[in-house]
Amino acid sequence: MWRGLLLLLLLLFIVPQGVVLAGNLTDYTDITVTARGYVGAAPSGLTVAYISDYEVGLNWTKGVDIENTMIRVDWGRTPTSRTDGYLLYYGNATSYLHFTSIATGTAPIHYALWNQRADGMWVEDSTTAEVSFMSLTVLFVATLILGLALFIAAFRWKDILLSYAAALTWMAIGFWWIVGDLTNFGLSEDWSRILVYVPFVLAFSVLLRLWNTEIKMESKGKSWTEWGPAPKGEPSNRRLEYRKMLRERIR
Repeated sequence: MWRGLLLLLLLLFIVPQGVVLAGNLTDYTDITVTARGYVGAAPSGLTVAYISDYEVGLNWTKGVDIENTMIRVDWGRTPTSRTDGYLLYYGNATSYLHFTSIATGTAPIHYALWNQRADGMWVEDSTTAEVSFMSLTVLFVATLILGLALFIAAFRWKDILLSYAAALTWMAIGFWWIVGDLTNFGLSEDWSRILVYVPFVLAFSVLLRLWNTEIKMESKGKSWTEWGPAPKGEPSNRRLEYRKMLRERIR
């Protein structure tokens, strides 16, 4: 009797286990589980500032649990990965001074920043910035050429509008030197700062020439609108007076 019960218990434990094993061997599915935890955040608060024609300043915030930052740079396109473009900086600072030539640059500068944790893991998200600064030296030279052209034209044609335009341009250059950064123009030395007065001297010379010409013309009974030649096809006042005098003599 007890032998029969023991055999029954053995069958209850052996038979289900055999069925499960047979099912696992003939019917199965591959399951891939991918888990991705939080690594960190990309650099934030990125600011790019013009320092000079050869310097660009970058500042950023690394964030929590971040050890290093990598900066990649390229011209005309944004680096797409940590191996793309040119390696500009790698370290634990939060600012960097990029020495490059803005005056001769022909394409915008593109920056891309990536963060790295202390354990070596990289944050895949990046922070990018595109900058295209106008060279102050190039802009200054263009303004200087405009001032010289207006200065010569004002003295050549003695026009009131050209005179005021030339004077205002030279005053703008003078105030630019006073309130702006003089290091770009090589005027950082004390003795060279006397050149700042040159634009104001040129501006007042144009105005003095204009006022002197107005005084001379007014003494002749003319206003500034009568300085130029008479319109074509119409006789001047002198010709009319001369014809009138000839008619009276003939009579």
